[in-house]
Amino acid sequence: MMNKKLSPEDAFYENLTLGLIRTLSNVPRVCNVTLERRQPLNACQVVNWEQRHCVYLPEDMKKFYLSSDGFILNWSYQYAPNDIRRVGHIHFPHLLQVTLLRENIETTASHSSNSTALPNSNSDVMGASSSQSLPAPVASGKDKWGNATPIITAKSKIFEINNVNEVAKVCMLYESTSSNNPKFYLLELSTLSWQFLADTFSEYLRMAIAHLGLPYWELCFSTCGLPSWTEQLFLLLAPHLLEEHEQRRGRILNPACEHPYNIIDPNIFRGKPKSVAKATASSTKQNHNK
Repeated sequence: MMNKKLSPEDAFYENLTLGLIRTLSNVPRVCNVTLERRQPLNACQVVNWEQRHCVYLPEDMKKFYLSSDGFILNWSYQYAPNDIRRVGHIHFPHLLQVTLLRENIETTASHSSNSTALPNSNSDVMGASSSQSLPAPVASGKDKWGNATPIITAKSKIFEINNVNEVAKVCMLYESTSSNNPKFYLLELSTLSWQFLADTFSEYLRMAIAHLGLPYWELCFSTCGLPSWTEQLFLLLAPHLLEEHEQRRGRILNPACEHPYNIIDPNIFRGKPKSVAKATASSTKQNHNK
């Protein structure tokens, strides 16, 4: 029996998620695998975001948003015959939801182990500017895995990509506004310390897929570690990700043949076929007019 040919849009998301949906559907006890599909942004919308924040998106991230304005992938796990819970989650926000953190987080987020204060409630709101003065540049150190922590200066800009269980934030950090090569870090809120995640947007996307969207997977790279119930899921579905010698800890992303979904080609970030996008937009407009 021949495989059913995928539609152009299905093929796009199959490539974007590196076959993860099909892989998860074949895993015992994993069910209800769903993907929220979104329309691409146009070039003007991307430029407007860049002008508002006075930075340039890295090229791979720009191509991603010109292909799909983020996406959400969810899946559930069947713990018992009548106990099915949604646990798996990969979330890439709408570009407008990629928000700029206020500088009172940016500049106090040093890697001092003595700091235990949480940021105040006003720290997380979006703001393109702040009247607060910035201290001298923060000296660079090393994170838990020996990667360099960022140097924060008056020219640095930090954007929130995701909030991880209210204990950490995934941040895209420009050490200088003149750069278009931001890096991705985990900011631990209890200690305001930085843990390096990825050099590029493509690598961060690849890591999310390689970790199957397991809940709070980013905390694998934190000092606090995973919640116990999440660790049990890792042990059941992807125990190799918890091994101390796991290669991602050393940033050597050279997957073994038994883990073929760890590679991503930025060339997949291309626009959906125009006919598909137009048909979806027309359908959306009709529904709105009803």
